[in-house]
Amino acid sequence: MIYRAILDTFYLTDEQLHNSPSRKDGIDEATETMLRIYGSELIQESGILLKLPQAVIATGQVLFHRFYCKKSFAGFNVKKVAASCLWLASKLEEECPKKARQVIIVFHRMECRRENKLPIEPLDLNSKKYSDLKMELSRGERHILKEMGFVCHVEHPHKFISNYLATLGTPTLRELTQEAWNLANDSLRTTLCVRFKSEVVACGVVYAAARRFRVPLPENPPWWKAFDAEKSGIDQVCRVLAHLYSLPKANYIPVCKDGGDSSFTNKSWNSISQPIPKENSPSAIEQGEGGEGGERHRQIQKHDRSYRSKDRAAKD
Repeated sequence: MIYRAILDTFYLTDEQLHNSPSRKDGIDEATETMLRIYGSELIQESGILLKLPQAVIATGQVLFHRFYCKKSFAGFNVKKVAASCLWLASKLEEECPKKARQVIIVFHRMECRRENKLPIEPLDLNSKKYSDLKMELSRGERHILKEMGFVCHVEHPHKFISNYLATLGTPTLRELTQEAWNLANDSLRTTLCVRFKSEVVACGVVYAAARRFRVPLPENPPWWKAFDAEKSGIDQVCRVLAHLYSLPKANYIPVCKDGGDSSFTNKSWNSISQPIPKENSPSAIEQGEGGEGGERHRQIQKHDRSYRSKDRAAKD
C-alpha cells in the first residue's frame, strides 16, 4: 500500500499538465505535444530495431513522459532522453538488458533516417562523438533516476485487456483483443499514462475497440464499475486517442537551449567524428598505458578483476 501511494505521485491533473515545466519555459502546448509524440515514436521504433519486448518499450515510453512532467524540453534534449529511457527500461527487465553501444548505434541510425541523411554513415566507435554520446547516455540515465526518486515500477494497461474482455464474454475476442492492444500501444504516445491509472486506460481502449467492431457491452449494471473505472475517465481516454489520430506526423522541433549544467548539449549529436587520442583510447587503457589512467587500471585489474569484467560487459 505504501509503494502504491508512491506510484500515485506520478499521476497529474489537467491543471498540472497545463502548467508543465516546458510550458513555463515558453513552449506552447502544440510543440510540447509534438515532442512527446516524437520521443515516444523514437523509443518505439528503436526498441523494435533492438528486438526488445513490447513491455520494455512501453516502460521506456512511460519513463519518458514522467520525466518531462518534471523537466522541460527546453532543458533536456528529447533525442537523448528517449535513448536513456529505453536503455534504462531494458535494464529493468533482467532478461533483456542492452549494451550502451547497441542503443547509441540504433538511435544514431534512426536520427539519420528521420532527417534523410542518406547514405547513412556508420558511427565510428573510436571517435570522440561516440565517446561523448556514451557519456551522455549514462548521464541521462542518472537524471531520470534522480527525478523518479529511483521508483521505476510501471504498470501497463496491456495486462488487463485480455482479462477484461474474457470477463465481459465478448464475441470475436481475438480481433477485439488485438485492436485494444494496438490502442494501448498508441496511448503511450500521449500523456494518458501520467493522467490515469492503467486500469482506466485499459477500460478506455476496450470501449474504443468495442465501438469500432460494434460489439455491445453491458450497461445495466455498467460494465466499467466492475473494473474500478469511471465513465468520465473512459470518455477522456477515447477523446485523447481520437485527437492523437487527427494530428500530422510528428517531427523534431529544436527547442533545447544550449549550455547549462542541467541540459544535454546538442554538440555531440552533431559533432564531426574525431579519433580518440591514443593515450585515452580504450585499447591503450586496456594495455596499461596512459600514465595515471593506466596505473589505476592495473590496480583495478589486480584487486577486482572479475567485477570489472562483468561491469564492462554491461556498459560496452
